Amino acid sequence: MPRLLTLVGGSLEGYQELLLGLASGVTQGVFEWIPVSSKTMLLLEFYWMGVPASTAYLLGLFLNGSTAAAAAIYFRKDLFEMLKGLWSGGEGRSLLFFLIFSTSATGITAIPLAALVSEYLKSLDNLSMLVVGLLYLAMSLLLWLKAKLPQRTCNLNPLRDGVLAGLAQGFSALPGVSRSGTTILALLALGHRPKEALRLSFLMSIPATLGGTAYVALIRREALTTIPPTVLASSSIAAIAVSILAITTLLKASEKLKPHILTLLLALITILTAALPTQTI
Repeated sequence: MPRLLTLVGGSLEGYQELLLGLASGVTQGVFEWIPVSSKTMLLLEFYWMGVPASTAYLLGLFLNGSTAAAAAIYFRKDLFEMLKGLWSGGEGRSLLFFLIFSTSATGITAIPLAALVSEYLKSLDNLSMLVVGLLYLAMSLLLWLKAKLPQRTCNLNPLRDGVLAGLAQGFSALPGVSRSGTTILALLALGHRPKEALRLSFLMSIPATLGGTAYVALIRREALTTIPPTVLASSSIAAIAVSILAITTLLKASEKLKPHILTLLLALITILTAALPTQTI
């Protein structure tokens, strides 16, 4: 099939730029928060716009700044508690140290992987997304078995949880690996309940995704010159609005659904997405 539109070296009408930007923002805003790689979905979407794979990958990192802004808006009370925690201690301080440790651990794996992928990406491969889906199936079984045992509360361990979840998050620099998917899985494996795992994962996204945006804006900013400003602006705004809606929906679902049912649904979404045919880029 021929590509629908060509952005690089081509021209688009104003309404086309707006539609492309809105579509990209909605894609980022939805898939950032479920265990489906938003980078992979954006790579496919930008491919049909005529954008090279390496450029599309960097643009996906840039749009992460919008989802970081959405998470900061939604969790503004938690962020304020972290600032207060510098002086008063309590949960705010634990959350702050958790983010510091997780962000540091993420950088160990994400920075070299991001540089490698942006230079040598040639095609899409859904194998890693399928693996995440199968891991969610295994987690569903474990949560179902755990529900039959006496429940106990898992308190946040900033160092242990931050380092392990951060290392898992770093591998999301690879196409097909979902940031939310790997971090939620890691936090569930550490014993956190689904709602708390979602909350911690979403908080982790703020510094991690800002790092991706900074990497593109400061180091690989030439990639942005191939995309019209209208596309960048409209996609950023759409990503913020849709992200807030997605975060709200997922947190409410985690309260109403049994843990193993929630992870089973996430597994099915991931595996079905991995089964979609991809195009050689």
